[in-house]
Amino acid sequence: MKKNLINLIKLAVVALCFGIIAKKIDFHVALAKLANASLPLVGAAGLTILLEPLLMAVKWNILLREKGINLGVARLLRIIFSSNFLSVTLPTSLGADALRLLMVKSQQQSLTHAAGSLMADRLLGALAIVTLSLIGVGLVGRQTLDSRSLISILAVALVVLVIAGILISRLPVRWVPRLRRWAARRAGDRPPSTALQWLLKAADQAEAIHNSLRSFGDHRARLAQVFLLNFSAQGLRVLQIGLLFQAVHHPVPWTEAAAFVPMIVLMAMLPISPFGIGIKENAFFYFFSRAGVPNSVSFSVSVITYPLIVAAMLPGAVFVLRDVVRRPAAPPPPVAHGH
Repeated sequence: MKKNLINLIKLAVVALCFGIIAKKIDFHVALAKLANASLPLVGAAGLTILLEPLLMAVKWNILLREKGINLGVARLLRIIFSSNFLSVTLPTSLGADALRLLMVKSQQQSLTHAAGSLMADRLLGALAIVTLSLIGVGLVGRQTLDSRSLISILAVALVVLVIAGILISRLPVRWVPRLRRWAARRAGDRPPSTALQWLLKAADQAEAIHNSLRSFGDHRARLAQVFLLNFSAQGLRVLQIGLLFQAVHHPVPWTEAAAFVPMIVLMAMLPISPFGIGIKENAFFYFFSRAGVPNSVSFSVSVITYPLIVAAMLPGAVFVLRDVVRRPAAPPPPVAHGH
């Protein structure tokens, strides 16, 4: 019931977003841009999407090795591609990150350290996003960038920094000791109920993951390495969108792409719409319209990204199919012999 309600809310958000989109674009112009798009440039943009999982595997491997988990880049790359594919094909609410953690656990590895390393990567990714955007703002300059865009980017950067600061502090798990004391008082001399045991176990797991995340503070050189890799990944996304604007014959300055694309990526990551549909398009309008880009052009660029993302998931389908084929068949049940 809860899952259905969440899906309905997300569909309502998509419908609202496309209602706004319909008022802001000329679909005939957008379709003409799509029909005349340069396929070689679209293909080049697609290659940048295929490179992202490789970068993710490299940086995740760096973090996991600090926790004694040595799966290797090749195996992590297979896990990332497979989880990307399964997250959109399985009838489950599990996202790609949750599937990755389960796959790492299936390799007889620590779920706690896998989750802590993934959280560290996500935090560094968010910091890389705002850093690249702020560099883009500096390169564009206040004379070109309107004040509304500047304030929006600075506000988002501040929010990301505040959230990152909270997550790496003790604040997120300060409630765990209080929960333990409350549970002890409630249980008294009796053993805790099943529900209370589950709650305490979840709290212990949350605290362990948070401790694993904070422990990366002792490995600053590795964190710097992963930050630079995340920065490179965001640079690939800027390159991808810049190539797509060229593909629809409306190139934009690379400095503006560097300032705006990371913010669009961040908006599309909000869990209020499936795959950021609708949110991403309106984010394109918000930022690139201030750079003089017609909304119909921005819409055509955003639309092209979806088939490219789907195509980038196809290696995951190959890996999943290969795993299914290689999986040993279950032994037949024993035959009961009558007496």
